[in-house]
Amino acid sequence: MTGLHVVSKRRTGKLDKHYVYAWRGGPLIHTSEGKKPEIGREILDAQYRARHAGRKGDDVDGLIAAYEASPQYEVKKKSTKKDYRLWLTRISERFGSTPLAAFADWRMRGDVIEWRNEWASQPRTADKATVMMVTLLNWGVENGKLPAHQCQGISQLHNVNRADQVWEDRHWKAVEAVKDFPPHVMLALRLARLCGLRLGDLVILDWSQVGPHAIIVEKTGKRGGRAVIPIFDELRAFLDSLPDRTGPVLLNSRKQGWTASGLETVWQRRQPEGFDRTLHDIRGSFVTYLARRGLTDEEIARIIGWTAKRIGEIRARYVDEAQTIVSLVKRLSA
Repeated sequence: MTGLHVVSKRRTGKLDKHYVYAWRGGPLIHTSEGKKPEIGREILDAQYRARHAGRKGDDVDGLIAAYEASPQYEVKKKSTKKDYRLWLTRISERFGSTPLAAFADWRMRGDVIEWRNEWASQPRTADKATVMMVTLLNWGVENGKLPAHQCQGISQLHNVNRADQVWEDRHWKAVEAVKDFPPHVMLALRLARLCGLRLGDLVILDWSQVGPHAIIVEKTGKRGGRAVIPIFDELRAFLDSLPDRTGPVLLNSRKQGWTASGLETVWQRRQPEGFDRTLHDIRGSFVTYLARRGLTDEEIARIIGWTAKRIGEIRARYVDEAQTIVSLVKRLSA
């Protein structure tokens, strides 16, 4: 038994891709396409080096192995570990053999930023790269694996405060104009617009959480709070139009429940060209929907889990401003 962990990924229209890890949860040591790789001397030597680095802990692969074996990593949710595993693999691919002492040199900061910028066209994704790198290095400092590092405080690429980013009518029309837009994706967009749940909670919403008067999520994914979404007429009509009444409310093309990454991936492939909104921005559309129907900022804040101040910012820009313009037009046309 070698202890190697091989993961194969099927790719439509392309050769299968295979990832060989030194052990389950260990660093990536080999990739190949086509047939499953044979375990030969090259891979076994790479595994030996990975295990050796893991024992010494003096390079990034060793630090990754130690971090993944730590209590701080073990207590994380399965979905969080999956996301971390993706980024730890990418870190390993770029910096795996880099000595930990090198991160005390200010020039390493530039190397990390250069690596981060490989995803510059996807700012949110790019920022995950540096967040994961800093998380790993901070753990290393705290646990005595390295004395210090120069990657703290790297500025983010995406706009953290997206309070003013709302899907307007022009955005919905742009999506509807996409030829052969997947209907199962459109259902997800429509439900997001009508209930305001964040993406991670939306994709795992189950019919058991849909009551006669409200959708109740006892523990949301981000903060663990309780979400109570009133089922108004339009939301009720949407839910009643769905055929299945058991299991996940939203299903993908294979009639299975979505994952957040799966929905995000399909959306990235099929979104209109030059689209300037994200799936997360649909929550702002839900806020404007409720505001136009007379709910106060405090009432909306309790439903969606934002502050009343943030709700007020969206109301001022997308509701009050629009109503003022309509009023002015009427008065000037009289």
